[in-house]
Amino acid sequence: MASISDIIENFILKTLGDDDYVEISRNELAGFFSCAPSQINYVLETRFTVDRGFLIESRRGGGGFIKISKLRLDDDSYITDLVLESVGNELSEKRMVQILERLTREKVISGKESAIALECLSDDSLTMPIIMREKVRARAFKNVLVSLLKADGGDEHDV
Repeated sequence: MASISDIIENFILKTLGDDDYVEISRNELAGFFSCAPSQINYVLETRFTVDRGFLIESRRGGGGFIKISKLRLDDDSYITDLVLESVGNELSEKRMVQILERLTREKVISGKESAIALECLSDDSLTMPIIMREKVRARAFKNVLVSLLKADGGDEHDV
C-alpha cells in the first residue's frame, strides 16, 4: 500500500503532466488529502528537489500557494550550475543517486555511465571515514560529470 507521501507526490506529478509548472494551494491540497499542511511541505522538500529536476517557489498568503516548476536539462548553463553549485563540497550517496537518476532520465548521460559512476563512488567503494568520503565523492563526482559532458561534445567546464 502506498504511503500518503507517495500518493501526494503522484497527484502533483499527474497535475503537472507535460506543463512546465503548476501552482497549487498548500492548504487546499492538505484538505483534499485530509492531512496537515506540514505533510505537503514534507513531500515538496523531499520529492520535488533541484536534484530531482524541480524548483519550488512559495508565496505567502491566500492559502500558501506554491509554484512547482520543472527544470530542463537541455540548457547547458543549468548543467554547469548542477555540477558546480548543486553538488557542493560534500555529497552523500543518496543525493548522488538522485542526481544520476535525473541525468539518466533526461538522457544527459546513459544508464551505463550512471551505473559506472554509482559503482565507483558508492559508499562500498569509498572505504574511508564518512566526512572524508563525502568530500572525496563530491570532487570525484564533479570530475566524472565534467568528463562525461566533454565526451558527449558539451562545452568544457572547469570544476
